[in-house]
Formats: sequence, C-alpha cells, structure tokens
Amino acid sequence: MTIQQLLNHTSHSITTAAVVLGGASLLSKVLGLVRDRLLTHTFGAGATLDAYYAAFRVPDFLYNLLVLGVLSAAFIPLFSDFFSRDRERAWEFMNRTITTLCVALAGIAALCILFAPALMTIIAPGFDGEKFDNAVVLTRIMMLSPVLLGISAAVGGALQSLKKFFIYALAPIMYNAGIIVGVLAFVPIFGIRGLAIGVVLGALLHLLIQLPTLVSSGFRPHVVWGWHHADVRSLMRLTGPRMIALAAAQINIVILTVFASTLGDGAVAVFDLANNIQSFPIGIIAISFAVAAFPIMSEFAAADNPDGLAKTLGSTLRLVCAWILPVAVLFVVLRAQWVRIILGSGAFDWNATIATADALGFFSLGMLGQSLVHVLARGFYAIKDTRTPAIIGLSSVVLGIILAFAFKGSLGVSGLALAVAVQSSVNAAALWFMLHRRIGSLASDHTLHTLYKLSIAALAMVGVTQGLKIPIASIVDTHTFVGIFLQAAGASLGGIIAFLGIGLLLKIEEIFGMVDALKIRVKKVASVLPIDVSDVNAQH
Repeated sequence: MTIQQLLNHTSHSITTAAVVLGGASLLSKVLGLVRDRLLTHTFGAGATLDAYYAAFRVPDFLYNLLVLGVLSAAFIPLFSDFFSRDRERAWEFMNRTITTLCVALAGIAALCILFAPALMTIIAPGFDGEKFDNAVVLTRIMMLSPVLLGISAAVGGALQSLKKFFIYALAPIMYNAGIIVGVLAFVPIFGIRGLAIGVVLGALLHLLIQLPTLVSSGFRPHVVWGWHHADVRSLMRLTGPRMIALAAAQINIVILTVFASTLGDGAVAVFDLANNIQSFPIGIIAISFAVAAFPIMSEFAAADNPDGLAKTLGSTLRLVCAWILPVAVLFVVLRAQWVRIILGSGAFDWNATIATADALGFFSLGMLGQSLVHVLARGFYAIKDTRTPAIIGLSSVVLGIILAFAFKGSLGVSGLALAVAVQSSVNAAALWFMLHRRIGSLASDHTLHTLYKLSIAALAMVGVTQGLKIPIASIVDTHTFVGIFLQAAGASLGGIIAFLGIGLLLKIEEIFGMVDALKIRVKKVASVLPIDVSDVNAQH
C-alpha cells in the first residue's frame, strides 16, 4: 500500500475503523503524556502551569461550544445524508458551514482577546500578580487556535462521513506535536509565551494534515455565506440542544477551575494533569469505538433499521466495558506508581505526585461512566435527537457542581475529581435508560449480564493487583524509575492475567475477542512493516 493509498484509505467496519482510530489515538495520547512530562519537568505543578491550564479555558470554551456543538451531533448525519443523494449539495453545505463558523469564531475570539483580563478574573479568582498576568497573555495568544481548529473540525467531520478515518486520526497527533515543539523550541526563546505559540502551531498542523485528503475526495473550498441557507439552518436547529449541553459542560469545567484556583498554587495543574492521564484510555478506547460506530449507527437510523442500530450500539457498549474496566482498576490500585512513571522528573516533586495520584484515583472511579457517555450520546445523535442527551447532560452538570462545592472543602482537588466521577456515572446511567426506551431494544439484558460478569473479573483483578503490589515493592528500589516501573508492570501483568482468566471462565464473549486480538497482534504488526516509511518521513 502506497502512502497516498494509506492516506485515502476507507474503513468499512467498526472494528477496522476502531483499530485505525485507536492506534492513532494511542500515539496522540502518548505524545500528550510526553508533552505533560516535559511541562512538569520544566515548570513543576505550580503557578506557571496553573496559568497555562487556566488560559486554555476560554479558547476551549469557544471551541467546544461553537465547533463541537455544531459539528459533533448534527454535521455528520446531515453531510452523510446530502452526500448519498447529491454530492454537490454536500460540498456546498460544507463550505457554507466553514464560512459561518469562521466568521463567528473570529468575531468572538477578537472580543475575548480584548476582554481577556476580565474573563480571567471570572475564571481564576484565586490568581494574582504574575500568575494572573501570565494567564491573560497566554489566553490572548491561544485565541487564534479555535478558528483554525474550527475549520479543521469541519474537515474532520466530512472525513468521518466518508469513513476516511486514518487521516482524520492523524490530526490530534500533529496538534500535540506542535505543543511539544512549543515547549522544546519556543519556550527557551519566548519564555512562557512559547507554550501558547506551540498551541497555535498545533492547531495549524491539525488543519493542514487533513485538508489535502478532503480536497482529493472532491472538496473545493471557497467562501460562501450560509447563515440563512436552509441546510445550515437545519444544522443549527439540530445543534441548539447540543450547544446547551456543551455550554453546561464547559461552565462546569470553568467552575471547577474557579474552585481549584482558590486551593493554592498547583491545584489547577494537578487537576488537569490527573484528568489528562485518565483521559488517555478513554480517548484510545471509548472515543475510538464511539467515533467508528457513529457513521454506521447513523446509516442504520437513516435506513429506519432500529434493530441494526440497537445491535451496533449494544456490541459497542460491551466492547468499551471490557476494555475500560481493567484499565480503571489499574489506575485506582496503582495510581501513585503510574503518576510517578509518567510525570515524575525534574521539578515535579513527591508532593505533586501524591496530590495528582489522589485526584487520578477519584477520576478513575468514573472512567467507565465517562466512556459510556461517548457511545450512548452518539446513539441519540444517530437518530437526530440532540435534546434528550442535552437535558440529561445539563442535569448531571448541575449535580457535579453541587458535589464539587460539597467535596472541595474536605478533599481539595481530589474532591473535584470525585464530583466528576459521580456526575459521569449518573449521566451514563440516565442516557442508557432513556436510549433503551427510545429505540425499543438495546439488547440491555445481554449487555447488563456481560457487565455483571466483567465486574466479577474486575474484582478479582483488584485483589491480585493489590496483592502483588506490596511484595514487589520489597524486592525493587521504588525510589528509582526502573524500580517503580517494575512494581507497576509486575502488578499490572498479574492483574490483567487474572482479569482475562476469570473472563474466560465466565465465558465472556468480549474477553475471548480480547485474547484473540492479543494472539494475532504480532501478525498485525508484521503486516504493517512492509510500508515504505521513507515516504512518511518525507511528508514532515
């Protein structure tokens, strides 16, 4: 397979697409951890990283509200529908959407740049002096990124509709690569401003890696004002409820940042670092399966095939449960070990390790809930129902804010993480219940029975992992990277073997699939090796 063929490859099954997305997501997440390690090594979990993470809140709010709100729920089903009937209409819809997004994003970004000090006063009331000034400067520079990411997200949505997942999956890799360049190359020159410049570079690379493939598929970009066009108005009608839910979620994040900013230097950084680590498996597993299943679920819904939709959704939920549960166990039982392995160098001291590990443990309690939300919400989007997940999401956000306020006094940053975990679990349970009622059959009996058996396997895994962790610590030097890695690896391996073994004894179908996947992994790797990597290097 040539590089051109690889970049334009079309995935025709959920499994194939999930493998592509999962592999690329793995690389992207690894780069994200490298990015975080470089940040903590250089700055530690203190005032500088507090300012950096707080500065992300405004551009993230804008991106998540206007871009994801418009594109994640409604764009793919509409574009897929138009493309199947009239390709010219689909491409024109694409151009109108991009033009409208760009104008809206650029205008709001300009206002945010102008009023950045006032915004930061709201977001981080606990900041003062240099920390506050740094957050304002970083916010202003980073406001360029939502405009670039907005265009890129529309391009990525079209690529998903066309099932060209490979090139779509490369975009986050380029984004993290840009931020890493910022840490390594721009910070020595521009100081803390180099971090924000790296973010903008990453956003630009996110767009540039995707656009050529869409152009080769027939897209011809041009400016077309489309606010009043019927197709764009249809998009906006479907978007409304989703934007409400996303606005609530972003307000939740902002309020959590407000709470964290009052808990002392390093609290915002600890919260974000722990969240980034627990997001690693969610991005690789849950989001990969959800993104891969979404176009297929949309096709079943468009064809008025509720049985196909229910079976696809049920199988995706079971797969996500089977892969996420053991990871959550490892992150709870071995939280300090993994935090030290991932972030423990340079200015990141032991106190920061313990604080981040405690937050990670509480985050991980809700990892399954967070993962299932990604799949279940897309089940609603496939049937063009954005209102129900919006209402449920809004309700869970209110619950999360109340819990965060209640927990932060006694648990600090860990209390904020616990609130997120409870909120996510309640959100997932409510979505599951309502979607089962909506589509008539979600194969819930089979799925819930599988989850019950997976829970038994997970409990066995907890016992084995905890039982191995302590004796291994007595034979290795846990004050060194090698020692802590051996402790974590040994206990993890024993726990995984226990999980798979119990799963096989209980005849869990998804566990048999996992074992089969492990058996053929070497063959898959071997099949990839003949690709001419010199062409890949030439692209960069």
